Amino acid sequence: MNKLKFTHTAILLLITYMGTVWAQDEESEDGLKMSHMVVVANKSPRPIKDVVGSVVSFTADDISNIQAENFDDLLRFQPNINMESTGSRFQSSSINIRGIGDNRVAIEVDGVPSTDQFDIGSFSNSGRLLPEIDLIKHVEILNGPASTLYGSDAIGGVVAITTWDPAELVSQTDGNDFYKLRLGYEGKNHSQVATGTGAWQGDAFGGLVSMTHRKGKGINNDDFVDFEQDKLDWDSDSFFAKATYATTNTDLLTVTLQSAKSSLKSENNSLLGEGRQFSNSTQIDGDDETDMMRVSMEYQFTTGLELFEDNVLRIYHLDSETDQRTVDYRTSRGTPVRQNRDFNYQQKILGMEFNSFAQIGRHNLVTGIDFSQTKTKERRDASQTNLLTGDVTHTLLTESFPLRDFPNTTTDELGIFVQDEMELDSNWTIVPALRFDYYHLSPHKDSLYIQSHPNSEVVSITETALSPKFGVLRHFNNNVSAYAQYVRGFRAPPFEDANIGLEIPLFNIRAIPNPDLESEVSDGFEIGVRQGQAGQHFSTALFYTRYKDFIETKANVGKDPSGTTLIQSRNLNRAEIYGFELSYKTDLQYWSNNLLGWSLETNLAITEGNNLETDQPINSISPAQAIINLGWQNPNKKWKLNLVSTLTNDKTRVDETEAEFYKPDGYVIFDLLTHYQLTKNSDIRFGIFNVTNQEYWRWQDVKNLDPNESFIQAVTRPERNISLSFSQKW
Repeated sequence: MNKLKFTHTAILLLITYMGTVWAQDEESEDGLKMSHMVVVANKSPRPIKDVVGSVVSFTADDISNIQAENFDDLLRFQPNINMESTGSRFQSSSINIRGIGDNRVAIEVDGVPSTDQFDIGSFSNSGRLLPEIDLIKHVEILNGPASTLYGSDAIGGVVAITTWDPAELVSQTDGNDFYKLRLGYEGKNHSQVATGTGAWQGDAFGGLVSMTHRKGKGINNDDFVDFEQDKLDWDSDSFFAKATYATTNTDLLTVTLQSAKSSLKSENNSLLGEGRQFSNSTQIDGDDETDMMRVSMEYQFTTGLELFEDNVLRIYHLDSETDQRTVDYRTSRGTPVRQNRDFNYQQKILGMEFNSFAQIGRHNLVTGIDFSQTKTKERRDASQTNLLTGDVTHTLLTESFPLRDFPNTTTDELGIFVQDEMELDSNWTIVPALRFDYYHLSPHKDSLYIQSHPNSEVVSITETALSPKFGVLRHFNNNVSAYAQYVRGFRAPPFEDANIGLEIPLFNIRAIPNPDLESEVSDGFEIGVRQGQAGQHFSTALFYTRYKDFIETKANVGKDPSGTTLIQSRNLNRAEIYGFELSYKTDLQYWSNNLLGWSLETNLAITEGNNLETDQPINSISPAQAIINLGWQNPNKKWKLNLVSTLTNDKTRVDETEAEFYKPDGYVIFDLLTHYQLTKNSDIRFGIFNVTNQEYWRWQDVKNLDPNESFIQAVTRPERNISLSFSQKW
């Protein structure tokens, strides 16, 4: 009820504020950030005031100013966009936008899609791979369904990441080369980072090389944990190279090589004695490795043809592998044993994309075709050694190892789309768009899968879909613009839902495929207003999305005639998510000259969702949150200070029909960020996070935990900690 009152109050403030804006008579100066260019909404640069849809963007300066060392840091001051976590060992795994996460949010790096997240059981979790933060020129996040331009993976939104080009870095210097060294420390996990970057630009050729090394420990929350904590030691190395060649004044060829390796060793003490699975465990050690490589080629060119004026051709190959090993010392029927488990997950993506941009009269046309082939395979192995006799068995809980949890799978996806921004006059623009998708999932039963699941059938899936979009944009005086849009979202059944291989006779459980599994479909509606004038910027959005055939993974669908419990992925008929977002930023000098150098930024998000079949809440939605950022900058811009307050509501709306979940209380935390410009080319940044040493939990970290689990303490957010970094450019 309080949340509902909060929503009504926010809307009332919005109407009141907009009334004052339209009441102004004079045309204002260029608005704060209203001319800021974004790409993700149209696949081509547009001023934010001309964009239909809700877009959040971060420049490289924004990333530095909030002292982000990873995507968890990057999103910490952005309500309604969260990193999803799977606990201490596996940490962040995917991005959640407006309550939709997992693989339902498309993540692209320079137009190349990221790998999928996959997990099974307690010892296996392969998260989505994200680039090093120092490589990023900007990040753009398109909230809500975006399948019309981005296909099946974008039913929840899009995260588009763009890395630096050599010419962009060299332009920051007076010469033809650029060098940067950055050293940093982050107290939340006792991590250190060293990054070196070099770039060179000639008349036609350019090159960029960057290397980053990181190492760290587990979450620094000693003050809040009263048992032996998990111990983590991790390190990562990233290598990035980019070469450019200007074939003409307008055409540019870019080749990119990206390699990332990480390793993590863990002592998972928080699990010991926990629940049925770990009640007899005395030591659980993990040894995890991830290896990823991307090679891509992009060619930007013009043709002089009316329909193909400016074009981008992109070809890419992505190869990733995750290997996670676990050693579990325990007692089994009074006998000391050692259980060894090995999880291997591999995914290879080969794809191409062609986009064309043309302006014909009042029409801005974007057309495109993209194709990708994804090959995915997984393998689990395990053994148990009797520590008294040395006997070894490869059967645990009546599962015989090695095995596959799904057959090796090839997924082919083809998309064709067209979008037309039709400028009716200087004030009105309409944006119709349509996409056709073809999706084919082909499983392959190799000898290992047949050996693991001799009685299991597998199914192929072929789907086609049309995803329309229609938007309306209206410009008013005083840099005010308003938009409304309808977007159809689409997500085809993924490999892990189409064919689940699982059979545990001890517990009388067997998984079966679902040949009738339908694609998920969403219908999204959104209205928004933006306004920018000298010294201030305001934006807000109201959204409502209806989901049909939402896929519930590994659902209990009853028993067969023999009494075996059957597990199957299935479609849920109807669900809805709706909410309100608001962002306001102002230079306080706009209100009083005595406040020169001061600024205030506020972001607010309130989202709710319901399963319309059961009339129960959707548990993936984070509670209401507001961020208030008070900033100061001295006249010569050498000093910057920011005090950021994060106010988060209690989590009360939870579906507990099948199990009870831990519901964290609301919290208020404060972070203090400082920046000092030592010279033109060097600076130092220092932050104190969780200044008041508040104990708190994020909903995305605990949403699947029983309230009686002691493991909850292990995922408490970090205690008071500091961040420090130094950078030098030449």
